[in-house]
Amino acid sequence: MPNNSQNFFKHPLITLMLLLAASTPDPQGRLNNLGQAINSLRDAINSINVGMETFHSQVVPLFLRQPEQKK
Repeated sequence: MPNNSQNFFKHPLITLMLLLAASTPDPQGRLNNLGQAINSLRDAINSINVGMETFHSQVVPLFLRQPEQKK
């Protein structure tokens, strides 16, 4: 997890995104849209993570269980 005290301006991609957002006619609107996109990505990643954890905790043990022998 990144350190909260890191300087984001050291990252060229973030600096470029901020400069592009600032040079648009509606910078606040663009930043709001960017924030909404980031929140949507965060929700999607959390949902995928929960699904994978559920799969590994409930489905994988079914495959690892040894089949019962018939007598």
